[in-house]
Amino acid sequence: MPSNALPPGPRGSLLGGSLRDFSTHRLDFFVRVAREYGDLASFRFGPRRLFLASHPDLIEQVLVTDAKHYIKHFGARMYKPVLGNGLVTSEGDFWLRQRRLSQPAFLKARVLSYAPVMSDLTRAMLARWHPGQHINVHEEFSRLTSAIALKTLFGLDDAGDREEFVASLREAFDLLSARFGDLVRTPLWVPTPRNRRTTRAIAHLYRVVDGFIAQGRARKEPGDDLLSRLVAARDDDGSQMTDTQLREEAMTLYLAGHETTALTLTWSWYLLSTHPAAEARLAEEWARVLGGRAPAPDDLPHLPYTDAVITEAMRVYPPVYLIGREATCDLELGGYRVKKGTTIFMSQWVSHRDPRYFGPDPDAFRPERWLDGLAKRIPKYAYYPFGGGPRVCIGNTFALMEAAILLATVGQRYRFTLDPNAVIETSPQITLLPTYGIPATLALR
Repeated sequence: MPSNALPPGPRGSLLGGSLRDFSTHRLDFFVRVAREYGDLASFRFGPRRLFLASHPDLIEQVLVTDAKHYIKHFGARMYKPVLGNGLVTSEGDFWLRQRRLSQPAFLKARVLSYAPVMSDLTRAMLARWHPGQHINVHEEFSRLTSAIALKTLFGLDDAGDREEFVASLREAFDLLSARFGDLVRTPLWVPTPRNRRTTRAIAHLYRVVDGFIAQGRARKEPGDDLLSRLVAARDDDGSQMTDTQLREEAMTLYLAGHETTALTLTWSWYLLSTHPAAEARLAEEWARVLGGRAPAPDDLPHLPYTDAVITEAMRVYPPVYLIGREATCDLELGGYRVKKGTTIFMSQWVSHRDPRYFGPDPDAFRPERWLDGLAKRIPKYAYYPFGGGPRVCIGNTFALMEAAILLATVGQRYRFTLDPNAVIETSPQITLLPTYGIPATLALR
């Protein structure tokens, strides 16, 4: 029988529990809780009880073994005003149907067909750069992966439309993220200044995406973009997605396909700029295998160190640093009772720094750790940058191919020198952002 006692954990304040620590020092808070209280800990956010599961076996139990008894947690549901019932936020049979309709758009052959778009847009970015130019690495790669996502998702080429769409999306998510730390959340229908800004940004996004969908439905012949494939998708009974469902999936896929890859590249270049030996080894691999040309998908298996750099960057700075599930019935986890409604947090930031699997200096950036079969030796859920179980990220193959192509295409031409006065800090929102960006200077390789 599971124990009715709670797992150990910080008591926090009388009213807010650990909400203040979470809001102000989120990553340090999770690491401290895991290290001080063990593989399964508990704490409060106001009246809400939460668990933090940090052992791979416990994470696998939540994400795989007992997956049907969990739904997305309250924090993920806060983004429903933007994402609606897309793949990230929907549940049950509806989620399964949407996943089934979306899956063909992410088959390997179709993902590989987007490689030329990735290369072409990367070369267009490089054509605008020049040696000695000061750039913000995160802004540049965010702009690039946004262009790739909007081209492959919507067939959209117009830069003005891209900038307007991205600005509205970022404003909406920033405003919704700010609500996460509120002890009392005002419903969006209450016309506070922040709520009005949020609803205006969301309404603008809906109008833009609805226009893309109308264009997609009006085409006589389906295009090569993902939206065209989703418009044409049929369920077993012949039914299609409604315009609302298409909009919500498009918003979800754009966010997943744009933000995480931009952050992977941002943190990769930051780490490489501070680890010259790793960068030199990477440049040698590109020179030997590619000889200055842009990589094609067939080249990627011959770039093991490139893959190791990306894998290690996502370990040290996981773009998605926290996932959560809410129990739909009473369950057992780690010998403790999980009451219905309890949220289980699992933090990649914590797991990826576990010395049991990554050695005595787990914070160190060492890509070579992945070259001797480490991935096969550690438990599956010691490293899980794309989540896991039936709800593993549908775009993980797309994201990894894109990261490798962009890293090698850019890196053969330029290297980045971190500005000496740069302040590099993390800003954990829905993803792990660099607070002040990554300011750097370009130099020809």
